[in-house]
Amino acid sequence: MKKILISIVALALIIGSFLALSYYDFSDVEGTISITLKDEIGDTISSKEYDFTSEDTLFNILDDNYNLTCANSSYQESDICEKGLFTSRILLGIDTLKTDWRNSYIAIYENKEYSTQGIDNISINDGDKYIFEYKLVGGDN
Repeated sequence: MKKILISIVALALIIGSFLALSYYDFSDVEGTISITLKDEIGDTISSKEYDFTSEDTLFNILDDNYNLTCANSSYQESDICEKGLFTSRILLGIDTLKTDWRNSYIAIYENKEYSTQGIDNISINDGDKYIFEYKLVGGDN
């Protein structure tokens, strides 16, 4: 009888602990952002949402979820996306969205506004929508 009583109390404690812990969300997710990639004719290549924490940056989210190509210090393609001493990284490619940097580039829009900041200087906030779009230099697309 004593074993049954101890088992019931232990089971009640386990269930109570599980319910208490599941009530509180211990994840460190601060919000969700949307990332859309658009090709040279404006068609959507990809559109996904990503959760982020206070430690994340827009570049880190891209780097974790896409195959990135950046420019090195000589503006040549490199799979190593290192930040320069006084400059932001230059994205030449995100998955199949590719640019040559001379005739085209990847424009960044934050909440439908053209970003004048480089990828390393853009802060992320819950609900933000980012569009990375192929653009011709001097073009209207």
